[in-house]
Amino acid sequence: MYITYHYLGEYPDSVLKYVVMVSRYEGKWVFCRHKKRNTWEIPGGHIEKGESALDAAKRELFEETGASEFSLTPVNIYAVRSGEEKTLGMLYFAEIHTLEKIPEEMEIAEISFLADMPEALTYPLIQPYLFAYVKAFLTPKQAREEDELWDVYDEYRVKTGRTHPRGKLIPDGDYHLVVHVCVQNGEGKILLTQRSPNKGFPHKWEWTGGSALAGEDSLSAAIRELQEETGIVARAEHGTLLETMRRTNDFVDLWLFHEDFVLSDVKLQEGETCAARLVTVDELFEMAKNEELAPYSYLENFILKIKNNINFGGHYGNSDS
Repeated sequence: MYITYHYLGEYPDSVLKYVVMVSRYEGKWVFCRHKKRNTWEIPGGHIEKGESALDAAKRELFEETGASEFSLTPVNIYAVRSGEEKTLGMLYFAEIHTLEKIPEEMEIAEISFLADMPEALTYPLIQPYLFAYVKAFLTPKQAREEDELWDVYDEYRVKTGRTHPRGKLIPDGDYHLVVHVCVQNGEGKILLTQRSPNKGFPHKWEWTGGSALAGEDSLSAAIRELQEETGIVARAEHGTLLETMRRTNDFVDLWLFHEDFVLSDVKLQEGETCAARLVTVDELFEMAKNEELAPYSYLENFILKIKNNINFGGHYGNSDS
């Protein structure tokens, strides 16, 4: 049994079976105990027929914790896989503001507020991974990197089933996945961010990028990295994989997204980026010539790929029109 993570919207609500809400109240994590069990679990449950994932999450959160006022943030879709079987669910983060008494007719005996996940768990093969994923989702990238895990691939880009901790030397013959994410707005301009002075290649300009976390596919990692580093939420259907290459110990994927945004929409990531700008393709070439860009070995090839796939006219983006 293992878990994979998928971007929001990859599967419709109609095929989702469960909702899980990693929940926090007054700075503590919320766990509940079923009346027939002595073990603890994260609030969650089945999606009923005709019910949306969001409605199910709201209902289950009240039934299992008594939460009457809260905010729900969708994190991703997860899949529990066993052999050929796959069960899909929606993972949420819940910030609970007000708790009421759990109705007597509900299945929950009690709830507990803890600093971390308890040892006695109802679903020890599943929920620790969902809990860890949400904590990573909530933690600023710079603060979580020391605990970051990557999936290990073989030379044919097949997952080995092993993971590798960030910051440690990868053995020869092992690979991990890296994504670079270029995003173009409705005016045909490309977003670049400037690396903070404490980073390698200080003050150099680049597009978004980073390593895929364990359980992520390339597209999910690209969407997450873009949102983390710029605040821009990309749609999967707006992304195109332009290039993939194998280096000494990693596979590098280049993604291009077309989204409707302006420079003021960009949110800089403290400790990672210090400025942002929008440039044309010609300006991108000029910046590379003047050595203003982070000097990746594959930079020229990637810029050519972007130029050949850029949208030079027309409007597109998050509008449904």
